[in-house]
Amino acid sequence: MSKWLGLPLLVLLMAACSPKFDSEEEVVQETDEEEQTEEDQQMIVSPDQLDTNDYRMVLPYQPSAARGTITNQISNRYDIDEFEQGLTRLSKEPFSPDDYLFQEGQYLDESTVFDWINEFNPEQPEDLEEDLEDANAEDEVEALEDELETYKEENPRVVSHILEQNYLTRAEENRVELGGVSIGIALKSDYQFSVNYGPTNNVAIDKSEMLQKGKETAGQILERVRGMEELQDVPIMIALYRENSPNASVPGSFVTKTVVEPNDMTVNEWQSLDEKTMLFPSSEAEDNHYEDSEMFTGFSQDVSDYFPNYIGVIGRGFYKDGELQELSINIPVEFHGKQEVIGFTQHASSLMAEHFPSYFDLEVTVESASRQEAVLFRDAGAEDITHHIYHD
Repeated sequence: MSKWLGLPLLVLLMAACSPKFDSEEEVVQETDEEEQTEEDQQMIVSPDQLDTNDYRMVLPYQPSAARGTITNQISNRYDIDEFEQGLTRLSKEPFSPDDYLFQEGQYLDESTVFDWINEFNPEQPEDLEEDLEDANAEDEVEALEDELETYKEENPRVVSHILEQNYLTRAEENRVELGGVSIGIALKSDYQFSVNYGPTNNVAIDKSEMLQKGKETAGQILERVRGMEELQDVPIMIALYRENSPNASVPGSFVTKTVVEPNDMTVNEWQSLDEKTMLFPSSEAEDNHYEDSEMFTGFSQDVSDYFPNYIGVIGRGFYKDGELQELSINIPVEFHGKQEVIGFTQHASSLMAEHFPSYFDLEVTVESASRQEAVLFRDAGAEDITHHIYHD
């Protein structure tokens, strides 16, 4: 059974970043013979990785077949980032960056994603909405509004988005083929709606209800993608993501995942995930991660002691199994010259080393009202702080 992707292409591997892809090795990724053309599209695998744990990608970059749909489906910018990046992070367990290349999803296009989302959610009460548009009497309008509001409260749209990612690996005869697929399903924790242009209503969705709906949806998606010839005999990871509320300052998190073996049509077992992003400062952080909260507060206070135009420090900590994995901090400051930026960045570097141990990834961005002025970071296990100051 053929699993070759796209047009016939020649991939020249430029660097020995993994044991599967060697320097100057030529491989071919192609479709069935009848789809081959005389002019092969020349491509390369990105020669460098920003991090040894990152995926390399085929260049030129091939956008997702459903490119841009996520911004129409998920309103919180933090959720969009975590949903996309988190799915890639979870994919590294079944599809190691040592053995696989990353490619945006090529099989679920925009119309398919939108159609499936509508099918997996409750039907819209179009008859009620049409009756409401045609109603004239005030008491009739109020009655229909109440009926429509009740319907939506009792039938929330839980499924927000479906995200596909592809992972390529080397096959026989120096060919690159589809080696695995990851599918993320974004699910709401709050369903917001309005009736007849009225105020916004909010329905909280219980986590157990969300999980039940997510697992049912996963089963339906698996059945449908297995009906696609190219996706029948590859492993598929499916992960369920619980969004945060639309106005939240931190994203939600992935709550469970599963890996379905090639040709399998059903999910046999789900693995619960303990991941969470915490806002600093916050009462939740103080209650659940007191030592980390105090550590952040000490850093923030020292920043404010140094700089009179300090506005505030906001941090977001990513936790896995209760342990801090990443801490990103944003410092907005009003500057009146480049030398102030340089001095502040130097001081921030020393405060980072003083307040934060090195067992987690750490990043600090320094911003003025109009732009980002500097970035400082340290990878987990490293000793030195790396910084970059942006110049005009």
